[in-house]
Amino acid sequence: MDYLIMKLRTINRRGHRGSRRGKGELFSATSAETSASSAVKFFLFAALLCLINAPTQAQEPSPTPSPQQQTLSVPSVATDYRANPNKPLPSLNRIGVDMAEQKPLALREAITMALQNNKDIEVARDNVKIAEYDLLTVHGAYDPKFSAQSYYERIKTPAASFLSGATGAVETADFTATSRLEGLSPKGGGNYRVDFSAVRATTNNTFTALNPQYPTALTFNFTQPLMRGFRIDLPRRQIEVAKKNLSLTDAQFRQRAIEVITSVQRSYWDLVFALRNLQIQRKSVQDARTQLEHNRRLVAEGQLAPIDIVAAETQLANFEQAEFTALEDVTRAENNLKNLVAEDQHSPLWNVSVVPTDDVDLTPPQASLSDAMKAATENRQELKQSDLAREINLLDQKLYRDQTKPQIDLVGTYGVVGNAGTLTSAVSPFSLTTIQLVTRVNQLSALAGLPVLPPTPTTSIPSNL
Repeated sequence: MDYLIMKLRTINRRGHRGSRRGKGELFSATSAETSASSAVKFFLFAALLCLINAPTQAQEPSPTPSPQQQTLSVPSVATDYRANPNKPLPSLNRIGVDMAEQKPLALREAITMALQNNKDIEVARDNVKIAEYDLLTVHGAYDPKFSAQSYYERIKTPAASFLSGATGAVETADFTATSRLEGLSPKGGGNYRVDFSAVRATTNNTFTALNPQYPTALTFNFTQPLMRGFRIDLPRRQIEVAKKNLSLTDAQFRQRAIEVITSVQRSYWDLVFALRNLQIQRKSVQDARTQLEHNRRLVAEGQLAPIDIVAAETQLANFEQAEFTALEDVTRAENNLKNLVAEDQHSPLWNVSVVPTDDVDLTPPQASLSDAMKAATENRQELKQSDLAREINLLDQKLYRDQTKPQIDLVGTYGVVGNAGTLTSAVSPFSLTTIQLVTRVNQLSALAGLPVLPPTPTTSIPSNL
């Protein structure tokens, strides 16, 4: 490029030299030289431009198309096929559903069926009953307990002395019956106990005044704790926990019922929306077909281009696809509602078409923010469950804190005993000697003028019996 610039400068100098030639030269020669100089300048200027653009073009070489980048043509298939322009509207039939048999269903009826047939509701209802029986069970800790037993005992003991009361062996036979009534006090943590016993005893012992005899005993006992167990004990803790569990299961039952009702309402209105959307999409298909026929008439009259027919056909195909999608949404929404309200898989409701009958109420509820928050706080079952769980933990803390106190009890006991039986006619071996001594003393006393002694009893029975 520098060479060309120098060449241009040389040509300019030559032009100036030619202009300084003599005035006697011919005008034609001057004109010819000027034309030749201009042609050379133009040629050199064009060559200069080509040299300037050459590096730029060298930096950006034209890409060579690779075999993978070559555009492949779509093969032609089914060249004689054409869509039927007069085909009917898409069918509304669904597999497993008799469209001729329709089931009108109100929202309240759907909620009632769901609450009756929902298995989770049944489980929650049974849990409430179980909690009620648990509360009744723990209250049984304060029911008085009565126990009784009886037994027969016969003992034969060899006698080695006449003081044993029998010759050879002393035989004793006892029939004993005992009973006990005991229980807990619902207040204060005290406990009571009443014991009663009765015995029928027979023996061959000669020293026994009553044979058979019936000794009895009755005892009252009451224990009142003063420190540990006075304010709370295990039975009272179990009763309070059972009450909380009953309230907890009731809250869980209410929560599950609210969830089922909410799901039924949502599924019910989803079905209403899906059916309404299907009506709209089906009307859109009809309008699109009318528009297609209108475009065909205008194309036949020359008022529209043939491409407008293709556009109308494309729009019709889109609306038909939207109608099939809406029909699928109806099936899905109806199955969701049936799954909530049907009793089981064999319910006749699965084979019919469900038609919602409730009107849409668009009236917004009138409630302030504070009232809405207050109602939400009072009716949220999750908050109630959390409060009940916290109260149960507080009861456990109260019981365990009470167990750290010393055990100090006030105990009171009162008892009575008694005995009865048949008097024996046997004479005591000690009475014979005593009678002889008393008789001799009385004889001597009579000789001496002294008063005589009273006669000695021949048995060992006390005078108070």
